[in-house]
Amino acid sequence: MQKETSIFLPSQVTVKVHPVVIFNILDHYIRRNVGQDRVIGTLLGFNNDGVLEIRNCFPVVHSETEQIAVEMEYQRKMLDLHLKSSSREPIIGWYATGNDINENSVHINNFYRDEMGNSTPIHLTVDTGLTNDTMGIHAYMAHNLSLNPDSSLGSYFSQLPLEILTFEAENAGLESIAQTKYDQQSTSLLSELESLQGSLTKLDEMLESITSYIESVEKGEIQGDPRLGRFLAKTIQALPKANAQVMDKVINNSVKDLLMIVYLSSLTRSQLAVATKISHSLSN
Repeated sequence: MQKETSIFLPSQVTVKVHPVVIFNILDHYIRRNVGQDRVIGTLLGFNNDGVLEIRNCFPVVHSETEQIAVEMEYQRKMLDLHLKSSSREPIIGWYATGNDINENSVHINNFYRDEMGNSTPIHLTVDTGLTNDTMGIHAYMAHNLSLNPDSSLGSYFSQLPLEILTFEAENAGLESIAQTKYDQQSTSLLSELESLQGSLTKLDEMLESITSYIESVEKGEIQGDPRLGRFLAKTIQALPKANAQVMDKVINNSVKDLLMIVYLSSLTRSQLAVATKISHSLSN
């Protein structure tokens, strides 16, 4: 009886990337040499139980003419400098602009595989060509296609689940940038009170939208979505059970604390300004 063969497929991992990485890639693409179709660079981050978090990156000089040339010596020097300041963020892969994976991508991926000690690198693509008016961002992992562990039929890139991961400070910056996507004007970060006011306004608008949807379903004007209903039920169940007076007291205390912090910050700023003027006057 002939022995059955199978194809060995890779285990699935999840990739999370921070917005600063995307902005660095776009900045690298904008500053590319004349006539250069795409740019590449090194991805830095760490692996947390199958979740690959990409936190930083830097560009790498390369050319794709008759032969592929990658300045790996430059890449090593940049990596050494980065590890001196962030030793917990080693190299985990490479990025490229565009949405195509071609033969050159396989060779470049092999370069990075050698640099990572035969570990499998992550390949991140950013579609700067805006195919279908969308800047697609995708993560891939290259694997050998084999019938048994000792043979190889070639390489293929499997797409991995990708998530944009942001910190609270990054969210504030992204919201400020999003305000200029239509008028192309400069903007500044909101103060704590303005940010709180904006969050409460958005929350109020979402509550009004949900209320209007529920009323329309109850009147039979629209057909209800069972998935949305289950989601709303889980959301309501997750809310803390407290009476209105307790909630009002908690919110009022939080607002008072915030106002006190703003007042003390303003008072400290004024005291420092007065001290600076006095010091300047005495020195003259």
